[in-house]
Amino acid sequence: MTTKSVAKHAGGRASAGVDPLRDRILELALDLFVRQGYAETSMRAIAEGLGVTKAALYYHFAGKEDILLALHMRMHALEHTELLAIFSDDSGADDPFDRIADQVIHFALKNRRLLELHLRNKEVMGKLHTGPLFERHGPVDFEFEEQFVSLLGGPSVPAETRIRRIASAGAIVAVLVAAGLLSDVPDDRLEILLRSTIGDILKRPQRPPN
Repeated sequence: MTTKSVAKHAGGRASAGVDPLRDRILELALDLFVRQGYAETSMRAIAEGLGVTKAALYYHFAGKEDILLALHMRMHALEHTELLAIFSDDSGADDPFDRIADQVIHFALKNRRLLELHLRNKEVMGKLHTGPLFERHGPVDFEFEEQFVSLLGGPSVPAETRIRRIASAGAIVAVLVAAGLLSDVPDDRLEILLRSTIGDILKRPQRPPN
């Protein structure tokens, strides 16, 4: 899916980025969906949290699923504007996986809540790729996933290296899934600690963060 099509299918009745209330709805909904779960969050709770009427919410979004779709499409937009750009940067470490792992860590923590939303609500996220919502979602693009998996290496890469790369990718995901256990750790500190842990897994020399 191109960036243009992502914007086209982002959901909602007002254009993204031009309506302050729409952006506030998305930010509060993201916080509630992460903290208490999508199923447990009602449109009433979102309206009360913003101090607006439910009618104001329904002006911007036809329902809770439309809010979730808009947040999901925000993730797709970031994949195209930031994640895929990582692969076009040939500077830095000699080992492409080493460099990309560092940049993925930075991206993951910068967008921590949005990624938590997807990791903690996998079942309902899957529904965005089926039924009526999928028509507004558009084709699924797995370009980043495919490029990242290709970096893990094939038979020509030693098995130990492949295992360490897979384990490091799993460690990044695990930290996001269990982010609630790390809520007392500031993002900048968490990034340093996660980089150190990934360095241990990959058996690479310690280096200062970017």
